[in-house]
Amino acid sequence: MSGTAGKSGVHMVRRGVWIMREYLVPHNPKTVHQTTVRNDFAAGVTAWHTFDAVYKDCYGYFAAGMLASGYNMYIGEYRKAATEDKAALTPTDVGFNVGMEGEATDVLEDAIVTCYETGSSVQRFRGYTDADGDIAFALRADGSRTYDRKVEKDGYTDDWVYGQTPTELNAADVTMVAE
Repeated sequence: MSGTAGKSGVHMVRRGVWIMREYLVPHNPKTVHQTTVRNDFAAGVTAWHTFDAVYKDCYGYFAAGMLASGYNMYIGEYRKAATEDKAALTPTDVGFNVGMEGEATDVLEDAIVTCYETGSSVQRFRGYTDADGDIAFALRADGSRTYDRKVEKDGYTDDWVYGQTPTELNAADVTMVAE
C-alpha cells in the first residue's frame, strides 16, 4: 500500500524500502524566495516541454550512470544556471553525412558514431547512420564544453576528431578510408 491511511500515517517506498511515517501537514509560508524558486522550477519544466526527442535524449546521455533522469538533470541544471545563461542549456544540433573515400555517391549505412566528453571515456552520444549515411543528434554546448567524436565501421579505419564544440562537429561530413 502507499499514500495516507486517514491522518494516522503515510506509507511509501524510499530508496527501495517500504516505510511508514507520521502524517504531517506541510508548512507553506509562501515567502518571496519560495515563490521565486517555484516559478523558476515551473519555467524549467515549461522549457523542457519545448524540447524534441533529440534534445531530451541529449540530457538522457548526460544523466546516464546517475540516479537521475534526463529530465531531472535538465531541471537541476536550469535551477543552477544564472538567468542569462539558461538559453545555453538548450542542446546544439549536430548532423553530418558519412561516406567512403573516392566514392562520392556511396554512403555508409550503420556506421557507429560515438561522442565523448573531451579527455574522458564517458559517452555523450552513440548512434548509427541511416540508409543515406546521415546522422543527427544534439550535444550540450554550454560553457567551454568540447567533445571527441569517433566514427567506426567494419572494414574502415576509425575516424577520430578531438576537442571540438558541437558547432565544429556539425561543420563537415566524414569520409571513411577502407582498410
